[in-house]
Amino acid sequence: MPASVIIPAYKAAPTIARTVSAARHIPGVAEVIVVDDGSDDGTAEAARSAGSDQVVVLPRNVGKGGALRAGLDSAHYGSLLFLDADLGESASRAGPLLRALEGGAGMAIAVFPKRASGGGLGLARGLAAAVIRLLGGAAVAAPLSGQRALSARLVRHVGIAPRFAVETALTTEAAHLNVPISELPLPLEHQPTGLTLFGFRHRAGQFWDILRFAVLAGHGLSWPALSPRQTAARLVAWLAALAGVIALTLLLTPAAAGLLIGVVAGGAILWLPSLWVSAVWLRLRKPNYLGRSLPAAAGLLFPVLGAPAALLSPLPGGARLAAATVIGVLGLVGLLDDVCAPRRQARGLGGHLRSLLGGRVTTGSVKALGGLAAGFAAAAILRPDRLAMIPVDGLLIALAANLVNLLDLRPSRALKGFGLICAVAVAVSPGSLALLVPMIALAAIAAPAECGGRVMLGDVGANVLGGIAGLGLALALSPWQKLIALAVLAAVHLLCERWSLTDLIARSRLLSALDRVGTSHLPPFSLGEERRA
Repeated sequence: MPASVIIPAYKAAPTIARTVSAARHIPGVAEVIVVDDGSDDGTAEAARSAGSDQVVVLPRNVGKGGALRAGLDSAHYGSLLFLDADLGESASRAGPLLRALEGGAGMAIAVFPKRASGGGLGLARGLAAAVIRLLGGAAVAAPLSGQRALSARLVRHVGIAPRFAVETALTTEAAHLNVPISELPLPLEHQPTGLTLFGFRHRAGQFWDILRFAVLAGHGLSWPALSPRQTAARLVAWLAALAGVIALTLLLTPAAAGLLIGVVAGGAILWLPSLWVSAVWLRLRKPNYLGRSLPAAAGLLFPVLGAPAALLSPLPGGARLAAATVIGVLGLVGLLDDVCAPRRQARGLGGHLRSLLGGRVTTGSVKALGGLAAGFAAAAILRPDRLAMIPVDGLLIALAANLVNLLDLRPSRALKGFGLICAVAVAVSPGSLALLVPMIALAAIAAPAECGGRVMLGDVGANVLGGIAGLGLALALSPWQKLIALAVLAAVHLLCERWSLTDLIARSRLLSALDRVGTSHLPPFSLGEERRA
């Protein structure tokens, strides 16, 4: 399969000619494209004199990502080989990367010999490896290697990140799509930047670009396939949602505003560390409906911040303790189910209860019993003088928790279910906002990543969202309204025991349209389609 070599070059006049000449001798290479990234030292002239098929001259320096994007626009062939400009004669040894593509790899990355790598303190490299492991689920030896072979179709599908985040982003997005990644030790040589002022400046810029990609992609605000306009729209919508929650709180429950600002700030800061704990330390990654391996307990942040927020809220003492009980117990049994649940077990609330009655304890049955225990305990704490309402309130909390958990099968469903229940509670009793608003804020922080298909909330997140929404109903509704709400929740659960919730949504145009609102993710990618083409 013929390949295009793309070489981004900035002030590379001393080495570019030797790199171009060596690249032309790689088997399978049909063209060599050099992108002069705003150099002023004769890089373009040296590349032309060495026989480069195309020399793209950029009027100003746009960084490595922009240079590769310009080279991609000029490439004529379906296979690409990215090479750095300072490889010199060793560029001729990159041929195995192209052969790896023919052997089934979706992306092949060169690993330099240890003696040829480094020159710095390893901070940028360590950050890049951590980002790829967290967001893509892949452990790679050479996260910053610019020597890689991949298809033009894959690059156009995942996009190219700006500047020096390009390698980290390419590897992360390929791993996110479950594209096979192969790393090959090759005897390549380059010129390390070393412990010089220029070297530290270069690595500081590299570190910043990677960190920017990690924050934006980790929060679901941007990834390379999105246009700048789409990224800006997601960022504005996210900030507007958080500002709206704070403004509503100031309007209705000003006493809770200070706490809420702390929750928003803490949630934004702790989002990525909580993802690391769940996805890397606890190894909670699961395939979603598209088969992608995602951080599977991203909702761990909800009980971590939600329980302290409940205890510190300006609510009456009983309501504070009831909220903390619901969040703590449902978070614990949800995390237990995320960590310990086998791939194949009883399905649905009825299935777990039948297993329990048959003498077999499943994590799902523990979660169901935990939900009932949390609901009844919170109801007893909330209104100990009204014993007749404890079963009603307890079932409201438990069924609401399980319903949101059932919805957590597609991006954004759990958040929309949580939002709908909260809207009912606040519409009936605006005072219930003081209870709900910390969790609403945390849900808003998680929303871009959840709606973008970058994470799954998991049982630890969905259970807590549903439980606190159910507690909001218990606080807001009158006895008759509670019975109506309980009947609706029970009817939905009975429907879900007989039919798939996804099928029920697919059969309704209205529900299908609502299901798609706000969701945006990378569409599926198949290497098989490319090879058939």
